[in-house]
Amino acid sequence: MSTHPITIHLPDGSAISIERSANDVDQTLSDFLEAKGYGLNTRCGGRGLCRGCQVSCKDSETTRTLRSCQTTIDALPDAPVDLEVPHSSWHDHTLYGVSCFDIRIEVPAIQPDRSGLELAIDIGTTTLAGALWDLSTGQCLADASIANPQRKYGDNVLSRISYSIDRANGLQKLQRALVDDGLAKLIQILCLQANIPITSIQQATIAGNPIMLHTLIGASLVGLSTYPFEPEFLGQRTIQSESIGLNPCIPIKLLPALGPFVGADVTAGALASGMLAAAGPTLLIDFGTNGEIILKHEGGTFATATAAGPAFEGGRLSCGASARAGVVSSFEYNDARWDYQLCAGESDRVKGISGAAYIDFLALGLESELLNLFGRFDVNHPDVSEHTVDGDSERIVRFNDHLWISEPDVAEILQAKAAIGAGVRVLLELAGVEASDLQTVFVAGGFGYHLNPAHAIAIGLLPDVPVERIDTIGNASLGGTSLLVQADYSEAIEALCNSCKIVELNQVPSFSDHYTDSLLLEEIE
Repeated sequence: MSTHPITIHLPDGSAISIERSANDVDQTLSDFLEAKGYGLNTRCGGRGLCRGCQVSCKDSETTRTLRSCQTTIDALPDAPVDLEVPHSSWHDHTLYGVSCFDIRIEVPAIQPDRSGLELAIDIGTTTLAGALWDLSTGQCLADASIANPQRKYGDNVLSRISYSIDRANGLQKLQRALVDDGLAKLIQILCLQANIPITSIQQATIAGNPIMLHTLIGASLVGLSTYPFEPEFLGQRTIQSESIGLNPCIPIKLLPALGPFVGADVTAGALASGMLAAAGPTLLIDFGTNGEIILKHEGGTFATATAAGPAFEGGRLSCGASARAGVVSSFEYNDARWDYQLCAGESDRVKGISGAAYIDFLALGLESELLNLFGRFDVNHPDVSEHTVDGDSERIVRFNDHLWISEPDVAEILQAKAAIGAGVRVLLELAGVEASDLQTVFVAGGFGYHLNPAHAIAIGLLPDVPVERIDTIGNASLGGTSLLVQADYSEAIEALCNSCKIVELNQVPSFSDHYTDSLLLEEIE
């Protein structure tokens, strides 16, 4: 066994030297680095299905690219080794979601039978968000969001289902990551913000998709791995926090889901949006890794889920990042020049491009003929250059030395767009509703806060309706959960759960055609 150190060169320019030992020989390089506190982007759950954890390995003689989740420590050269970690392979521990939300129904007056401090929590696939409420005053004392630490086991729900089944103690690892590294940390942050002891909290209400709520309580995901999907539970239930090893010791109410992949987050979001009482056809799209869509129309309510992936939150993109200080929030293209705005907040450098800014790029690139309908770059356009990644050349548009968008990035966004677009088309088709009939399109999720609705409509991401009918409401799941800690909406929630028809897109023959059509940058009639 080599005793030579491994020197890790991180994207920010820093370097760390780590010693190897005999106990490390059978570990994969990704597991070894994770144990040392330097997790990589193992977005496929370490199954070797993506390039998320690739690193460049250099010794005195060679330089080669390694897939770290498939390379064991004893396979490294018996010599000092330098590992270069590119930005795309770094597990970004500072990925923060949005805890802001807008509620489109009248917030109830202070309820005389409700008092004390309660938590409202949204467990998202990518982020965890929470709000701490003083029910005696109706005041939100604190709100915060952090990355979901389960991301190291996969960046989407399907990867985490596979991880729970295929890996030893996979489900337990998912649960402990969520509880110990996620919720416990989030609750601590909220209490510190509000300057209260954690023991003051009396209850929590939690929303999330079924996969997140299953892993929270350690329920098997086997039933969600194959069709017909049979989750362990969908209805509302209450657990005690000590049963999952979480402090403080309080009751936790889990909100009911609508279907196997249409979760309690949509239940809460539908409440917060006000769509349940709205007149005329109304659509809510929750832009997340597990994209969820609900359509209310005269004949009833349809809902579905579609695998959008993490692209809208910056995942799997060369320079993608969640919206925060230092991240590009929007692009403009004037006089053959690209200009960009950054998200609010102080930052010493530009840290990436938000999902909403990629939508700007697609719309403006199409308008300026830099992009064709298939998302391919015009090789003769002056903004297009060549870039080499892992020995492969790809076309890019570069904005500065550290910021660019590539053709593979565009393809990733188009696949996410197609998943959402096809899901919307299927629901409209089943309901017999034209897009132009929609009175309101609610855009939920942090992605929407910086989204230019006109650009989203131009590329077919949102239905073709007048821009004034687009209503961005932020984290609707957290908004609905916050409503539910303050007042009793059980009748409305129960009515929705009983009446909503879940649409399994893989069982709808037209879905594949709609998906293919939606891969283009303009709608096909």
